[in-house]
Amino acid sequence: MQTASVTYQRQKKHFLMVVKRKADSLDMSLKSSNSNQEKFEQIYQPLQREHQRHQEPAHQSRKNLSEMHDEDPGKDKTSQNCVERDLEHAARSLGTAREEICRLAAQEPQGQGEEQRKLDSAFEKSQLEVEKLKELLKELKENGSADLQKAKEHNRRLDEEILALRNRVRSLDSEKKVLGEEVERLRGEICDSPERKHLGNHSPGKTYRPSGDRTKSQPQEELQQLRQDLHRLQVLCSSAEKELRYERGKNLDLKQHNSLLQGESLKIKTELKQAQQKLLDSAKMCSSLTAEWKHCQQKIKELELEVLTQAQSGKSLSSLEEALAREKSNVAAAEEKISDLQQKLEHAHKVCLAETCILGKKQLEERIKEAMENEAKIKQNYQEEQQKRKLLHQNMNELQNQVKTLQDKERQLKMTNVQQQLRIQQQEAQLKELKNERRLCDEHLKSNQELSEKLSGLQQEKEALGRECGRLLKQLDVHVRNYNEKHQHHKAKLRRVRDHLGHEVEQRDERIRQLESDVRALKRQAEKEKEFQKQVIAQNDTLSLEKRKLREQLVRQEGIIDKNRWMLSSVQKRVLFLDQENKHFLENNLQLSQQIDLLERVVRSILIRRGEVRVSVSSPSILRTLLRPARGLLADWKPQLVTSLNLKH
Repeated sequence: MQTASVTYQRQKKHFLMVVKRKADSLDMSLKSSNSNQEKFEQIYQPLQREHQRHQEPAHQSRKNLSEMHDEDPGKDKTSQNCVERDLEHAARSLGTAREEICRLAAQEPQGQGEEQRKLDSAFEKSQLEVEKLKELLKELKENGSADLQKAKEHNRRLDEEILALRNRVRSLDSEKKVLGEEVERLRGEICDSPERKHLGNHSPGKTYRPSGDRTKSQPQEELQQLRQDLHRLQVLCSSAEKELRYERGKNLDLKQHNSLLQGESLKIKTELKQAQQKLLDSAKMCSSLTAEWKHCQQKIKELELEVLTQAQSGKSLSSLEEALAREKSNVAAAEEKISDLQQKLEHAHKVCLAETCILGKKQLEERIKEAMENEAKIKQNYQEEQQKRKLLHQNMNELQNQVKTLQDKERQLKMTNVQQQLRIQQQEAQLKELKNERRLCDEHLKSNQELSEKLSGLQQEKEALGRECGRLLKQLDVHVRNYNEKHQHHKAKLRRVRDHLGHEVEQRDERIRQLESDVRALKRQAEKEKEFQKQVIAQNDTLSLEKRKLREQLVRQEGIIDKNRWMLSSVQKRVLFLDQENKHFLENNLQLSQQIDLLERVVRSILIRRGEVRVSVSSPSILRTLLRPARGLLADWKPQLVTSLNLKH
């Protein structure tokens, strides 16, 4: 955008310099044209009326500009004032140029020819500059439409992310409700735990007090830990609620901001509809180019498949080189055709110059009038397009600022989402720990109840055991006697077992020796396998180096193919551009031939009205003198066309 504005300013300065030069040259001619004031007054009155008619739309456009300034007083006042001053200066200079052209119409044909050449050349230069300015405005509109499409896509992404954030907030609310229910359930269980303790204290196991005291102290400590965890959970839940409120406020702000952006986008859409209608023709051309591009892509894909299938063999390289050589030859042939077309165009241009030498004076005057009318229309269109471009610049700047703010808000929301996810994960881990601790408490309570029941059973068993002790003492004597007899028998068995163990130990030592020999053999085999692995690794390294070299060759070939594609596309674009220029030249030739006929008729009618006697004798010389400016005009026009073609290519 900055480069476009710089080029626009340069072209505007050049246009003003040309207009000033015209004014200076016309001032010099005014000094020599004081003798023909009566004829000038007769011709000046209708021209002045036409000039006033052309100036009316310029005044209307200035009024519109002033209204736009009143609506937006704080936006770009300095730039618009400068543009208005330049336009006023240009209008004044063009008015003086028109007056001087009318004065020169009454002068002698010899002095008038040179001045008309200068004026016509300057006028055509100004027309070319106006066309260039139109092209710049079209490019600026296209850039603005592309930027607006990017902004729309960015807004869509923001809407999707806002919906995801809303879903996330809903899930957080549901998780919060679940956490609240679990906290209430834990509180109820904690209230039930002291009642269970009270019941455990009134159990019949009073004889074993020290063990009961220990079991009581453990659940009390666990209850304290549970209370601390509950307090932490409450703090975390309160912080989560605050964060959720903060995020909801942010979401509301984002909704309001998005509504404003949507309103602005609707305004921009209405402004862009007109530009889209102008771009339909370019879209048709693009469709034809895309069809050709797809055809080229199909050919390129076929070539790529051939490269992939034949990459392993060396024959593929030779075939690709031959294909590239053919493409280069085709490109050279296309360049030769382009050079032939350029020569034909030069020949046609020379023919047009020869034909335009038959033009007359009055045809040039009518052409100047038409050019003046076209210039007024061009000024109106230029002012309207300039206003639209300024509005687009303002909208683009506002959209860029809004996009930056939205990006900052997106980053903040992402950071808050990450923090919330971390906090939720921490809360889930703490909930799991609390659940585990609760399970442990339940298990301890159950174990306490079971122990109390066991104590009552053990007391009853103690009384039964006291009774049985008497019987057992009597039976001990009998068992001791039997034990002594069995002990002696057992010693004899031990001796036998020792002898058997000594024999088995000798067999084990022999097996250990055999296993050691087997281990040595396995170590040797392992060393051999390691050496084999080293050899395989070395071969793999060599193969990988070869693979890299082949990949580099493939990359080079692909680069060559891409260059050929680019050359083909550039040649196609040049051919299309030359066809368009040929059509434009033919249309200009037809218009010039029609204008030549009209000028000849007008010259003859004027000569008849003046009543000159030497019409038949001096008409060829008059026509030659009148057609000299046309020759100069076409001679000046040719290098400008060549330079414009070179710049576009």
